[in-house]
Amino acid sequence: MKNNKIEISNSLDSFEKAGRTQKERQVWGRLKRGDAKALEFLFRAYYSYLFDYGLKLAREEELVKDAIQELFSYIWEKRRNLSAVDSIKAYLFVSLRRLLLSTLSKQRRQKTAHQEFTVEQIADTFSPEDLMIFAEQEAFEQKRLRCAFEKIPARVREALYLKTYNNLTYKEISEIMNVRPQVVRNYLSEAFRRVRAVLEPST
Repeated sequence: MKNNKIEISNSLDSFEKAGRTQKERQVWGRLKRGDAKALEFLFRAYYSYLFDYGLKLAREEELVKDAIQELFSYIWEKRRNLSAVDSIKAYLFVSLRRLLLSTLSKQRRQKTAHQEFTVEQIADTFSPEDLMIFAEQEAFEQKRLRCAFEKIPARVREALYLKTYNNLTYKEISEIMNVRPQVVRNYLSEAFRRVRAVLEPST
């Protein structure tokens, strides 16, 4: 009789390609049952994604590292009470985002901390370089592209980053940003429209 235990791979790519949803449910189930190896796998598989995203938001390496550690400690402590998730990646992004917002709010001790975080920090962190991850990036006109991104609202730029850099679905992005999927579609449509308008050759 075959062992029902899944083999934990060190490769996130193979993890995602081999039925990501089903694999995630199995790993999540093992985590909830107290399998420390499942927690370790998730930490190693998603740490770089979380660190990069967190750094774009908080811009403080130690703060982001501490937040990630705190997040996984919380998950382990509350593992028995965790609900089912459709996307572990989206769940982790949502949780890290909330944790960083809470930490920054406490540091500033201001009622407007959330607004300041969104407008002032995100506006300058999702740069064209972050989003130009495909081979075509060499053909982009850097100065005109940067001008386009500078004109994109902060929330729109964040949605574009999550879609382009992390290849998340509309549903996953909507969960992370706490908006409806249609709003995410609108954000991305607006972002691509503005970029195309800048990059189109002038007549």
